[in-house]
Amino acid sequence: MRKIYSSVDIGSSFIKIVVLEDLDDKLNVLASICHPSDGVKNGLVVDDVKLVNSLKVAFAQVNKSLGITIDKVIASVPINNAKYTLNSGYTTITSVDKVISSQDILNALQSSVYNKIDENMELVTTMPIKYIIDDKAEVKNPRGIVADKLSVYSMTVTAPKKNMYKYIGCLSEAGVEVVDILFNSIGDYYAFKEKEFDNSVVAVVNIGNDKTELTTFNNGIITNSTLIQDGSSLIEDDISYVYNISKDKAKKIKEMFLVLDKSYASNTELYETKDNSNMKIKINQYEVSEIAENKLKEILEKSKKELNYLTKKEIRYIIITGGICNIPGAESVCFDVFTEQTKIKPINVIGIRNMSYSSAYGMVKYFINKLNLRGREYTMLSDDKQYRLIENRKNEDTSSFKIGKLFGRFFDNKEE
Repeated sequence: MRKIYSSVDIGSSFIKIVVLEDLDDKLNVLASICHPSDGVKNGLVVDDVKLVNSLKVAFAQVNKSLGITIDKVIASVPINNAKYTLNSGYTTITSVDKVISSQDILNALQSSVYNKIDENMELVTTMPIKYIIDDKAEVKNPRGIVADKLSVYSMTVTAPKKNMYKYIGCLSEAGVEVVDILFNSIGDYYAFKEKEFDNSVVAVVNIGNDKTELTTFNNGIITNSTLIQDGSSLIEDDISYVYNISKDKAKKIKEMFLVLDKSYASNTELYETKDNSNMKIKINQYEVSEIAENKLKEILEKSKKELNYLTKKEIRYIIITGGICNIPGAESVCFDVFTEQTKIKPINVIGIRNMSYSSAYGMVKYFINKLNLRGREYTMLSDDKQYRLIENRKNEDTSSFKIGKLFGRFFDNKEE
């Protein structure tokens, strides 16, 4: 059965939207958009009107490419001042056959967070750490087991309401309903998740435009996070200052000309432009690459230091992502700082082979994981939109879709 999911990652520089089709446990990209963002700074909304306008344009592009309107999404929310709390709860199995169902699992998880969230905080997600059957046997997946009682230990992830409600409000104003929320770093983890991560401590370093998010995971469970107010725009600042050119020109040089590892740069290749005094200048690739490499190493070294404060356990793998990782030479610089711990690899999915989409793509993967926990099937398209998408895709000689069932937020038991 095919199901359709969409997610949006709202950054300070770009809004990334992906629409994915889940067919036989494989995700295929139906549409992807990376549109300039406005109204966001350091992960927080600073101008509602500008952000709403940016969102409207971004979604209009997605809608045009699909021929339908996408109006339900999984949305990223700020990780600023997030809290991670270990909790426990339980539920009594009341069915006649005493077989643990998906609803029993959900009841246990709800019990673990009931009355345990601060008034100014909002629940982002609850990650089950382990389940215990009748206060005896410990299991990872209790569904189908006969028992009288199901207990759970979980990690409750919360964030300030005022931060995330701004995002949700802007999306609503743009005509989009948020069916689930998530941190970018959880999306990044799931985008690059490998089997060995399940028994390891893993860190995620997401280098954004004006900030870098650092997050740790233990055995697949998020445990801590922090932000450093340094991002890839600092490379543009340095280039702009050294060569006395505009930020726009510096950004173009960063994205199109330089190499992040100067050892791969050319000493003879030149970039010709005009400085702020309207004087013609020639920028040497090796020299400008050295500037960029030094700044990236500075960000990574600071990240490495901060990660030591996030966990006392040895970090076995470090996932490094963000748009900066698309620039040639990024991988070797990251290896210089983090050595064998580094994990940088492209998203091997046709349509989004770009590190900028890692959060949006991974959020859908995590959402599907939660669906499996509930034992539910779901699609973000109504019957009418499903039919129109089928008709649109018939013109492209593609196959048809079947319909899933709507359900809303993860902890909302009401069916639509």
